[in-house]
Amino acid sequence: MRLPFLSVCFWAVVALSVNAQEGDSTDLSRYEVFKEGETIVSLDRLQTMEDEYKTLVAEAECKEALPMIVAFYEAANKTSNILRRGNEPFYDATRDDRESVGRNRDLLNTLIAAENASNNLIKQRNVAWVEEAKCLLQVGDNEAAIHRLYRALDYIGTDHDEQALWKEARDLLWKEVGFRTDQ
Repeated sequence: MRLPFLSVCFWAVVALSVNAQEGDSTDLSRYEVFKEGETIVSLDRLQTMEDEYKTLVAEAECKEALPMIVAFYEAANKTSNILRRGNEPFYDATRDDRESVGRNRDLLNTLIAAENASNNLIKQRNVAWVEEAKCLLQVGDNEAAIHRLYRALDYIGTDHDEQALWKEARDLLWKEVGFRTDQ
C-alpha cells in the first residue's frame, strides 16, 4: 500500500516540475527591466543627465539636484545591466566555448568594450549615490544620507579608480558619529 502511494507522489512531483520548467521558459515577467511608463535611456542621454545633476550640485542646488541624481543612477544601473546581459552567454559558457570566442578577436573586443562600458556606468552610479548622500546631508536629512552611504559602501570597489570615492564615503559616514581621521 505504501509503495504505490510513494510512486504516485514521485510521479506527481516529476510531472509538476516538468510543467514548471516549461512554464518558466516562456514566462517573461522575470525579464521585465522597466516598470510601466519607463523607457530605455541611451548612453548619450545618461551623459547629459549626469552633467545636469553635477552642474546643480556644483552650484549648491541640492534640493533641485536630488531627483535628478536618483533618475540618473536608476537609469545608469538599468543601462549597465542591459549591457552586461549581452555578455551573459559568454559568462555562462563552458571553458572550451569561451576559448572559442577568444579566438574571434572582433567578438572578444566587442564583449570587452561592453563590459568596460557596464563597469564604468556602475562606477558613475556609485559616485551618484555618494553625491545623493552629500546633498541629503546638506538639506538636513542625515538619516537618509547614512542609508545612502551604507548602500554606496556596499558597492564601491577598492581598486585605484574608486579609492578616493571610498575615502569620501567613509569620511562622510564617520563624520556623522564624530569620528575624525585627521587626528
